[in-house]
Amino acid sequence: MNTLDYQHIFHEIKNTVTLINSSIQLMDKKCPTLQTEPYWENIKSETAYLKKMVLEISTAGNTDQLQIEPVDINAIINKLCQCMKDTFPKLQWDLRLCGQNPIVNADSTKLRQAILNLMKNSAEAQNGFGTVTIHTRTEDSRVLISITDRGGGIPEKLKDTVFDLFTTSKQHGTGLGLAITKHIVECHHGFLELVNHPASGCTFTICLPMP
Repeated sequence: MNTLDYQHIFHEIKNTVTLINSSIQLMDKKCPTLQTEPYWENIKSETAYLKKMVLEISTAGNTDQLQIEPVDINAIINKLCQCMKDTFPKLQWDLRLCGQNPIVNADSTKLRQAILNLMKNSAEAQNGFGTVTIHTRTEDSRVLISITDRGGGIPEKLKDTVFDLFTTSKQHGTGLGLAITKHIVECHHGFLELVNHPASGCTFTICLPMP
């Protein structure tokens, strides 16, 4: 089966899951008595999880096919922070951005997705409260993007598998975000590092080569 076949199958699955999820939401509004059924909450929860997983897989599609152009890292982070403030209004973003805007050759859409995944991961680790620090700098012909949260750190049992597919410590997590982020970064000839601070938080750093 070739790549086109897989894409067609995935497209059909995504459409079906989206339709099912929409129907469930409509039934939830029109038939309030369903909320008393013992399995209804499970159906809603599992369907929402499936939709989330399908959409996350969708964003990872074609990560090897990059549209390379000069990308301003600081500009991406500033725009993402504006969006994240709407989603997490009680969370503060401590931006410590490099004075001279660091430029890399990258696919802006996919790199944006990688950074957004880490920002969401940090925000959710702190339940939308407190402060997340983002630091950009240049070092040894590389651009480094570090995102530090204070969400308690990665559990000891997950620290060696945190970048593996379907590994997550979140109750409703898919375990895809970090794996997708790592793949996107590696497709840009970079790497993703984790420094874990048990009982405190963790720092994820994207390292990318400078042009």
